[in-house]
Amino acid sequence: MPWLRLMRLPTVFTALTNILCGYFVSTDSRALPDVFGQTEFWLLLVSSALLYLGGMVLNDVFDYELDCQERPERPLPSGQIPLRSAATLGWLMMVGGLGSAFAAGLVSGTGYSSFLIAVVLAALVWFYDSTLKSTPFSPFGMAGCRFLNIMLGASCCGDWETVWGGPQVMIAGAMFVYILGVTWFARNETGTASLWQLIVSVLMVLSAIGLNAWLCHRTDPGNRSPAMGAMLALALVAANIVRASIRAISSGESIRLQKHVGFMLLNIIFIDAAMTFCVTGSSSFAFLAVAPVVPAILLKKIIPLS
Repeated sequence: MPWLRLMRLPTVFTALTNILCGYFVSTDSRALPDVFGQTEFWLLLVSSALLYLGGMVLNDVFDYELDCQERPERPLPSGQIPLRSAATLGWLMMVGGLGSAFAAGLVSGTGYSSFLIAVVLAALVWFYDSTLKSTPFSPFGMAGCRFLNIMLGASCCGDWETVWGGPQVMIAGAMFVYILGVTWFARNETGTASLWQLIVSVLMVLSAIGLNAWLCHRTDPGNRSPAMGAMLALALVAANIVRASIRAISSGESIRLQKHVGFMLLNIIFIDAAMTFCVTGSSSFAFLAVAPVVPAILLKKIIPLS
C-alpha cells in the first residue's frame, strides 16, 4: 500500500485515456481486434504509464524535505519507503517509459517520433518535479505534459508531419487549456484564494471543453451523428463541472476545493472518450476510452491519494 500511495496509482488511468484518444483518432484502423493486434498500441500505453507513475514517485522524492514538515504521513517522510529506493524506482520507470516509446517506433516502422516525444515529455516531467512546480509557471508545465501525452498516443500514425497534422493536435491543445485551468484552480485550493481566481480557472476549463465542441462542429458532414453525440457528452461534462464548481467555491472549504480538483481530473476520461467518438465514430473505441473510469474510481476508494 505505501508504494501504491507513493505512485498515486488511481490517477494513472487519466494518462492512459490520453493515449487511447491520441491513438484512436490518428489510426486508420476502426476495429478493436485490429488495434489490439498492434504491438505499438500496447507499448505506448506502457510508456505513458511508466512516465506518469515515475513522475509521481520523483515528485515525492524532490518534495521529501518539504513533506517532512508539511505531510509527515506520506510514505517517504514517514519512513515506510526508503528515499533511495523511491528514487531508484522513479528513474527506472522513466527509463522504461523511454524504452517502450523507442520500441513502439521500431515495431510500427514510423521512426523516432514516439521516442522524441517521450524524451521531451520525460524532460518536462523532471523539470516540473524538480523546479517548475514551485514557480508561477507550474500550470504550463503540467498542461504541457498532458499535451505531449496525447501526442505520444498519436506518435505511431506515420511520419513526423503526419503526427503533427491530424485532429489529435487540436485535441491535445484543448487538453492543454483544460489542465491549465485545473492546475491554476489547484494552486488556489487552500480556501484563501480570491473568488475571481477560482472563477477564472473554471472558465478556462469550460473554454477547453468549448474548443473540443468546436472541433466536433467542424467534423466531416458524413460524420455528423457521432459529432452530435460527442457534443452532447461534452455539454453534460461542462454542466456537471459548473454544478460541482459552484458548490465547491461557495463552500469556501479547502477540503471541498481539493476534492473538486480530483473531480475535474477524472472528467479527462469522459472528454477523451467524447473526442474519440467524434473523430472515429466508433462506439467500441469510445467505450474502451471511458472504461478506465471504473478502476480509477474503485482504486481511489482503496488507495489514499494524500
